[in-house]
Amino acid sequence: MNSKVMAGVDEAGRGPLAGPVVAAAVILNTQDIPEGLRDSKKLSEKRRKALALAIRSKAKAIGVGIVHEQDIDRTNILKATFEAMRLAVANLDIKPEEVQVDGNFTIPDLFINQIAIVGGDDKVAEISAASIIAKTTRDAMLISYDKLFPEYGFKSHKGYGSAKHMETLRERGRCPIHRRSFRPVDKCPNEHYKYYGNEKSYGRMGEIIAGMFLIRNGYALIAHSYHAGRGGELDLVATSGDEIVFFEVKSFAGEADDTIALERVTPAKQKQIARIAEIYLRYREIEEAECRFDIITVNFSNPQPTIKHYQDAFLPI
Repeated sequence: MNSKVMAGVDEAGRGPLAGPVVAAAVILNTQDIPEGLRDSKKLSEKRRKALALAIRSKAKAIGVGIVHEQDIDRTNILKATFEAMRLAVANLDIKPEEVQVDGNFTIPDLFINQIAIVGGDDKVAEISAASIIAKTTRDAMLISYDKLFPEYGFKSHKGYGSAKHMETLRERGRCPIHRRSFRPVDKCPNEHYKYYGNEKSYGRMGEIIAGMFLIRNGYALIAHSYHAGRGGELDLVATSGDEIVFFEVKSFAGEADDTIALERVTPAKQKQIARIAEIYLRYREIEEAECRFDIITVNFSNPQPTIKHYQDAFLPI
């Protein structure tokens, strides 16, 4: 009996105009393989999500690698894809003895025995599982990004060049998660997301930058600028595991640190945020939720904003 530890590797997101490329590496338990594994593109969204849950509960090890759009633009999509695959394998808790990769090419600079299998996502259970994990991980990120950039419809097309997406690009220009090196994005200006030296944009762009930071750090964004009538608004709401996290974002420039920004979240402001959070939970009919209140500060003093995240920044009053 062959007991070789083998990982299947596949990617999602080489072709879209926006968002990251995501790769996954999966080592299955050969005694408990989820039924129905196949190429993720041939599965319905509902079936993919169900299989992703089964894979995560039954697999021996799962590694995910993500390369974001700025790094794709700095190199190219092929190099970025290989980097995502290397990261996925490196993030496995178990070191495989062999890696089987979907497609024509093996992964450069990966010093493990490899086999490239054309159509492997429909032939090899481990590669099918990797395909599903990569696809569902990336889709979840684009659904979160849709909360920040609803005009582009990322929730529906996941960054691919649909007719609606192309129309929005022509009319509105690009947003921060578009791949600037891809056509026709390279011809689309940034009309709505400029911020350096533009103080009027700091509040709105601070929330967007904070939201992108959270998505890239594994949070699922579920609300942006949630309004509770005259009671005020929640800047961002996200989930992390079983927790619902309510974020207050404070943007500033010209200060040495974020002390003054943090002081603006006064006891009265904290009480207001907690009250709106209760409204949000009631509206969503969420009961007995694990909740947390965080603060994110965004410093626009330099061309590259500085972000600080304070978890459990205050308790509801």
